[in-house]
Amino acid sequence: MGTRKKKALKALAVFLAFSFAQVYVQAGLPSPATPARPPQQLIARLTTTGNRSILVNGASVGTGGSILTGSTIETPDQVGATIDLGDAGVIELQPGSKIQLDWNENGNVRVNVIKGCAVAKKKTDVLPGEIQMYTYTTCEQTDKKRPNMGFCVTPNGGLSPFSAPAGGLSSGEIGAIVGGITVPTVLVVVLTRGANPSPSR
Repeated sequence: MGTRKKKALKALAVFLAFSFAQVYVQAGLPSPATPARPPQQLIARLTTTGNRSILVNGASVGTGGSILTGSTIETPDQVGATIDLGDAGVIELQPGSKIQLDWNENGNVRVNVIKGCAVAKKKTDVLPGEIQMYTYTTCEQTDKKRPNMGFCVTPNGGLSPFSAPAGGLSSGEIGAIVGGITVPTVLVVVLTRGANPSPSR
């Protein structure tokens, strides 16, 4: 074999060896890690009675305001609020109430009822998440048989079942419920709102 052919074969062998080494190194390297996407931040929309302001994390917020997860919401006397959580559902706050609201991208909602009364309404049973309403002693949760629920905080930290009438309750009526007044007394208070129960003679 001629010297020229030997040199050509050597050069080809070196080239092929170098090429295979590059392929092997590239195949052995780990693929670049895909950056983790941060969880989507859900935002709830607020509507208040008469477009009046309520407190969200201590700041005055009115109709159209945004509520982020982890917020503390407090309604003053005579002002109720509706918190629209999109597909997850709706939370209705009665006047004189306070809650802390948490939720996640899976549709699970947690309502820590600190005082007053709140109503939870799921929009659909198709979505996987549920709404949980709780205090430090009691916990209730929606399910297929109970897509809507309402509770008031009792003096011992429990939850007393509650159905919101149209227009909501005043703080005095809520106080009657959470103060342990008997059911007939509460019904008299609710049914005689705006009317004089003992007409003048």
